[in-house]
Amino acid sequence: MKMKIYRQQIIEAVRLEDVVQRYTNLYRGSKSGKTKRGKCLFHKDRGNALRINVTEQIYECDVCKERGDVIHFVQAIVGCKEFDAIRMLAEWYHIPVEQLENFTSDTEEKRKKESVSRLFSIHQEREFYFILRSLSFCQCNNPIFVYAHKLLELGVSPTVLPDTYSHISGRMLFPVRNGEGVLQGFVQYMGGKDQKRSVCYPKDLVNRHLLGLYHATDSIKKCRFVYLVWNNKDLLIMHTIGFTNTVACCEEELTFVHVRQLLYYINQVVIVYTEEIYKQVRTMKAAARLSFHGAEIYYFPLSQKLSSIFLHRQTKELEYFIRQSTRLIFLEKMKDYLFLQLEKIELLLNEICSFEEKLELRAKQFLIRKKVDKLSILLEKNWQCLYKTNQEEVKLSS
Repeated sequence: MKMKIYRQQIIEAVRLEDVVQRYTNLYRGSKSGKTKRGKCLFHKDRGNALRINVTEQIYECDVCKERGDVIHFVQAIVGCKEFDAIRMLAEWYHIPVEQLENFTSDTEEKRKKESVSRLFSIHQEREFYFILRSLSFCQCNNPIFVYAHKLLELGVSPTVLPDTYSHISGRMLFPVRNGEGVLQGFVQYMGGKDQKRSVCYPKDLVNRHLLGLYHATDSIKKCRFVYLVWNNKDLLIMHTIGFTNTVACCEEELTFVHVRQLLYYINQVVIVYTEEIYKQVRTMKAAARLSFHGAEIYYFPLSQKLSSIFLHRQTKELEYFIRQSTRLIFLEKMKDYLFLQLEKIELLLNEICSFEEKLELRAKQFLIRKKVDKLSILLEKNWQCLYKTNQEEVKLSS
């Protein structure tokens, strides 16, 4: 009941369009002014697909069909629970929500109790390590994957296990560790077409932990960025190719816990994804949540699944393609940064009256433009070259 009262207080006090305008520009969507339009934040929007009903205070995207009120919007962008979204909105707009502080302390106590209950007992930890020691690595059918299997501790569990773990007996499993290397549980490897749902123990394991994070920490520190993929098959492929600074999120969405784990090690994240609409939604939500907490995001879109690209290419060719693409993605980001610098200089030139200051800014502007031109030529040549080799390989494979 309390939550409903707080929700109602926020919805009545906060305008949805004001919150959305923090993240994207809005334009008049109808003559009456009852709707507003803007770029959708949940997929790669080339138009103005996001529609806001000003009277009903509801947003909806015409393409990806994301829909909700102001609280849902903050939840989607930040990746938090309903109460946290209410608290954030109350802080942003200085709304005195009745008895909010008392409710906050109650929820924090509940969270502490939950975290304590989630801690493994010594007995359960021993059982986990028993299963880990008994995993068989000899059942790897593809010799290319052998190294990555051992690196990520992937193996087949024995058929005879205690009743508690009967559902993971005889399955190929990924042991999941936290950042300190403590074993947290197991996730089934999703290798076949028929395997639609992953089996994991404990049930909420994938909501709380990123796959391969412990094995990637040294590589992440060395490379100073991390690749984020969306299933354990892609994680295995990336590690096989040699990109050991890769982690996987095995759920539909990147949770706040995942974000916190990633940003503990690094703030540069390259998100690898395919360009289907529903996968774009998941990617853009993840990017928004990471950006909100100070991460620098790089997008790595693929025309088809990483597993199908891996099937049609040799390991060295795929490694070259990913390495070169990543380099160009970083250069594209640098080019965007330089464009922002040029825009700032243009604004300063309009404001400043002094001739000497204008002369200094013009010199800076000239140097930045020179860099932008060089980068543009370099990027165009390299993208074309990479695209041609990609097309030729696709033709040969087909």
